[in-house]
Amino acid sequence: MNLLKDNIIEMMAQDCFEIKVRNAGVFRFPPAYRFEMHNHREIEIDYINSGSCIMGMGETYVPMKRGDCMIVYAGVPHKFIVESKENCRITQLEFEVKGAGKADRELRFFQKKASYYRLEGCEISQRYMESLCRIYRDNDEGQKKEVLLLLGFFQLFVELSEKIRGLECEKQKRGKAGKISRVVSYINENWNQEINIEELAKRYEVSSRYIRKCFQQETGVSCQRYICTLRVGKAKELLWFTSKSVTEIALETGFGSTQYFCRVFQNYTEMTPLEYRNLWKGQKAQELCTEQLENASGSFAEGKFKMG
Repeated sequence: MNLLKDNIIEMMAQDCFEIKVRNAGVFRFPPAYRFEMHNHREIEIDYINSGSCIMGMGETYVPMKRGDCMIVYAGVPHKFIVESKENCRITQLEFEVKGAGKADRELRFFQKKASYYRLEGCEISQRYMESLCRIYRDNDEGQKKEVLLLLGFFQLFVELSEKIRGLECEKQKRGKAGKISRVVSYINENWNQEINIEELAKRYEVSSRYIRKCFQQETGVSCQRYICTLRVGKAKELLWFTSKSVTEIALETGFGSTQYFCRVFQNYTEMTPLEYRNLWKGQKAQELCTEQLENASGSFAEGKFKMG
């Protein structure tokens, strides 16, 4: 730990070391919201305060629930899909780190052995993130703010590094992944095909009851809802960016029939596929329009997210 302390002090003292924050705040997204695939030069950290969502990391879909934290490193393509039945509230930081130097020797966060990390039980990290949001949004632009941001970020880096270390140790203990993780991976690769829970249970030598129970615990949503969320998300993309017919989209996204697709889509979005296509014609709802700002009492005053 002394070496870690010495390295952190050394980095903070160097003029070349810099943390540049692009965005920091708490955001609330409506049900069935979708933020398209994008990437940026900043590191992004998202903590799920409430609700559930799916993060698309390249071609991989990662379910996220309350208490989970996602670290997305610079340049990694990612997208964001909110589950259909409730809002999703997240604490988010986007920042660049320059001149990290020896940080990767002691802090797992800077080693970047993966393009992203999904971490569970990150309530302590969320407290550090919320504190950073408040400091960042303080109107004071002096040295005090700069120092507080540096100290706050290193608290967060140390905590997340320990969570990454724990994740790596757990993976070594249990092998490549648990059975539910393999179920999730199978769904991510075959969501546009017919998926039967009973057949999944046979494939992975567990009961269908086990899958239903543990899938809900692992992802925060039911197995069937997870599949439908992926399918509806892809359907939205096709409705926005292609001229394919509703029937073609229904078949391409694994719904099997136009009637079933329209029923599920309307249940998730409260509008028909054609109404959705006409609503967003010529538009791309890609920007976060409101944020949570700190009020006079020191707590976050929550702003509702507005699309369009």
